[in-house]
Amino acid sequence: MTFTTNFTSACLGIWLLTAFDSFADDQTTNIAGDETGFSPLFDGKTINGWTIHGTKSGWSIQPGGILRNDASAGNHNWIYYDQKTFKNFILKLEWKVAPNGNSGVFLRAKKGDAPWATGVEVQISNAPRDNSHCTGSLYGLAAVNPRPDERADVWHSYEIHCVGKRYTVIADGVTCVQSTDTHKSLLARPLEGYIGLQDAHQKAPSYIEYRNIRIKELK
Repeated sequence: MTFTTNFTSACLGIWLLTAFDSFADDQTTNIAGDETGFSPLFDGKTINGWTIHGTKSGWSIQPGGILRNDASAGNHNWIYYDQKTFKNFILKLEWKVAPNGNSGVFLRAKKGDAPWATGVEVQISNAPRDNSHCTGSLYGLAAVNPRPDERADVWHSYEIHCVGKRYTVIADGVTCVQSTDTHKSLLARPLEGYIGLQDAHQKAPSYIEYRNIRIKELK
């Protein structure tokens, strides 16, 4: 009787420890790899240095240095780093999106409407989409291969390289896009512009969260 009780208690303790570790992993910042030369674009406390284009409602800063947007009536906006434009760089960030969510990271975009058209968008979604419009793709310009992890309500990472006319997207450590001269429409996009983040481009109660946004400029 004593052995059974102790064994059951020990198993319960292991289960609780494992569950806690899993929860902690999801909530804890996950920065790995070489961070030499990277500078933060988001301070985790304010949106200083950023401008919201469009409806300002829905944006908030959450504990843990998280920039969040909750879908609301009249959304379809984006927030961009307004301190300077960027040419060649490596951009790193983490994101988490709602089920059936839709958002994206804008590269070399112009101020104003339709940054996915004036620049390049790295898509974020877990809705049913083809490989040219799914997570990790250069939206409508370069398809993913392989298709990355698209699970909702889980933190994911992007490492995005922009060097001249070449783009590389690494999602959760897996290279899913490497552009070439065969991507004709991509070659015509600007080589310099603003970096921005799309809102929860979906109906409520969808959301998108970002954290650990940092950049390394290249020559």
